[in-house]
Amino acid sequence: GEILRWSLQENVPGEFPYTAGVFPFKRKGEDPTRMFAGEGGPERTNKRFHYLSLGMPAARLSTAFDSVTLYGEDPDYRPDIYGKIGNSGVSVCCLDDAKKLYSGFDLCDPRTSVSMTINGPAATICAFFMNAAIDQLCEKYIREHGLEGKVEEKLRRLYDDRGLPRPAYNAPIPEGNNGLGLLLLGITGDQVLEPAVYNELKAKALSAVRGTVQADILKEDQAQNTCIFSTEFSLKLMGDVQEYFIRNKVRNFYSVSISGYHIAEAGANPITQLAFTLANGFTYVEYYLSRGMHIDDFAPNLSFFFSNGLDPEYAVIGRVARRIWAKALKHKYGANERSQKLKYHIQTSGRSLHAQEISFNDIRTTLQALYAIYDNCNSLHTNAYDEAITTPTEESVRRAVAIQLMINHELGLAKNENPLQGSFIIEELTDLVEEAVLMEFDRLTERGGVLGAMETMYQRSKIQEESLYYESLKHSGELPIIGVNTFLGKEGSHIEIPEEVIRSTPEEKEAQINTRKNLHIAMEEKGRQMLDRLKKVAVNNGNLFEELMETSKYCTLGQITNALYEVGGQYRRNM
Repeated sequence: GEILRWSLQENVPGEFPYTAGVFPFKRKGEDPTRMFAGEGGPERTNKRFHYLSLGMPAARLSTAFDSVTLYGEDPDYRPDIYGKIGNSGVSVCCLDDAKKLYSGFDLCDPRTSVSMTINGPAATICAFFMNAAIDQLCEKYIREHGLEGKVEEKLRRLYDDRGLPRPAYNAPIPEGNNGLGLLLLGITGDQVLEPAVYNELKAKALSAVRGTVQADILKEDQAQNTCIFSTEFSLKLMGDVQEYFIRNKVRNFYSVSISGYHIAEAGANPITQLAFTLANGFTYVEYYLSRGMHIDDFAPNLSFFFSNGLDPEYAVIGRVARRIWAKALKHKYGANERSQKLKYHIQTSGRSLHAQEISFNDIRTTLQALYAIYDNCNSLHTNAYDEAITTPTEESVRRAVAIQLMINHELGLAKNENPLQGSFIIEELTDLVEEAVLMEFDRLTERGGVLGAMETMYQRSKIQEESLYYESLKHSGELPIIGVNTFLGKEGSHIEIPEEVIRSTPEEKEAQINTRKNLHIAMEEKGRQMLDRLKKVAVNNGNLFEELMETSKYCTLGQITNALYEVGGQYRRNM
């Protein structure tokens, strides 16, 4: 009986219910490192990506976008936009920006994987990315067959003859960037190649490209607030993306990253984070099924994203998530083994970092990284110590990467495939947290499920209550935080000033505004036609992502967002 219970609840890594891990062994020769980066224009972030990937066997990129992009707007001189261009994330407003951002990385190489943290305009940004990957394959084909002359002729007619500046990479090419992706700036492969050749390359790229787009609109309403369309219209966009992926055999790119990180950063405790995130995941499953998709066609393309703090529950967050997901997918939905495996990314907690004694933050991040690695996370971002004050510098990012490298390569215990299973406290905690999560599921069910609870703002209220409780414990000193409310230096709680504060430059802002202006002029007539087509597809309830794959070649992010507003309306929170 004891062996049977262990097999049903725990089992070895790689075996149902995957409590100890979805794979039997760790990946040899590859660390789970995936560092978040984004600042200024595409060129500066491209340089940071190459800095982070130098010498790594695989390029695992994670993209942070500025708030202008997050809200689906274009760079502009408007007072509410100008100051935010390229701050706390990269500015991306068109296909050329995506090409520059990922230039030098072979997006169709199985060793390259790209994560994009974007939600409201996720479908448009995903279309930019997919077209950038397709055009990289087209570029290789053009060079192999000596067709550069056709590219030059097209660029000359479209830009030079009309007195317009050609799109360009506005910075020195960084170390490690071989220029792949820059040949077709200003045009796309289908404007140069024969349709049959282009379609073959397109199909090849779509089947090969690897990565994730966040696109989790439910947690945006509950925690982060970058909603731009109504929840219903956003769900339709998500469903359209997934339908397109199924139809075009996009099997290695995840259409949604169901995220608890933002829920935790807004103030939720680890149990609430896990319960709300899994409940959101099951809501997407139900929605996709209602659209007529088969569970095994989309479930493997769902991924998860959790925060990691210092509370004991964080030591088992992956174990509980894997167990609950596997049981539900197997017993309720009849999904196959691949669909039952919950794969997730961990980012160490930004909320746990403090401006006081910022050099202590690396210690907190190291402890959180240990939790994540021992729990067999699939990828990991370790926060830089100065994130409490500024976007990380190269020096602080290098230290953050070193935390992971030291754990994976110097710490002996981490070389074990499964160091925690069998520990009484770990297995007991797993059972207790699972029970608490299931109780929260009951509370959501009583309120009409996730969408019903959102109408009464249940999730937001609970997150706010837990955030207030945490702050009260911190300020009273009941929750000791070293260097903040205890173990203070002689001069009290000392706030260190960083050597540099990272912000986008006026030149980068101007470059992004000019990119947008020049594209509007160059593609004025074609852009107008494509936007009309997009609106017509939306009105007729067609697949919007299929149309966005074409619209995104000629229009900017802001143009597309405004066109969709005309059909789907803008987001308004229930009061």
